[in-house]
Amino acid sequence: MPIHREDIPKWISDSISGTIHNVDSLPEGGTSEVALLTTDTGKFVLKRSKRSPFDEWLKNEAEVLKHLSGTGWPVPQLIAFLEEPACNWALMSFIEGETVRSALRRTADPGRRGKIINAFAEALRLIHQTPVPDALKRGRPWIDRMLEEAEDNLHRYETDGSPELLEQLKRERPVIEGECLIHGDCTVDNVMVKDGKLTGIIDWSGGTSGDPDYDIALAVRPKPEIFSWPGDRDLFFEVYGKSISQETYRYYADGLYEFY
Repeated sequence: MPIHREDIPKWISDSISGTIHNVDSLPEGGTSEVALLTTDTGKFVLKRSKRSPFDEWLKNEAEVLKHLSGTGWPVPQLIAFLEEPACNWALMSFIEGETVRSALRRTADPGRRGKIINAFAEALRLIHQTPVPDALKRGRPWIDRMLEEAEDNLHRYETDGSPELLEQLKRERPVIEGECLIHGDCTVDNVMVKDGKLTGIIDWSGGTSGDPDYDIALAVRPKPEIFSWPGDRDLFFEVYGKSISQETYRYYADGLYEFY
């Protein structure tokens, strides 16, 4: 359901200097309703999540953005977060550009596609090289937390995963050599580009210390006209600096991600 001007809590409106002139709906990712606010002082993004677990995801995104604000990364600036009984709200800065998905679908030119994939891979590589903020470090191994959450999601929500798949994932639990800062949902929908250059990385609800191979697996998932061209994956791996095995790809992209 779109966000209308009259829906916006006063506390959120008061966090913006100037008058809100337009409230326009943006494509939703399935977890939040998203609006673009045009004001005297610029553009802002407003997210609203009404149901579990998406309300908690939005709350976590707000926390992650707060702790990433000093990294120098092109991530949205969190302006305000409001937790209400019926929903959660997050107000953040607007990032220009289009998603990697949109950019790749708009061109068949190998040179332009190469620049887009290059920017995507370079962004992920630099994320993984960024020190994990202390507030995002966890005491338990990431894979243990993810499998535990996957089981909870299986029992509480509708997922594409099955009890049999979950048991298989537990049996085949990977040995992770080292954790680093990960995005947690680094798909072609969450990296923004303009003219073949990175402009921003959005939707940080899964940001934490974890296995970089999980990000890589989600990044190169094939979709129509995206990572389905010969050489797309090879270029991504070359720019990133490493590849992942088919077993790792299947475990994460076709396995664990089915519960999220």
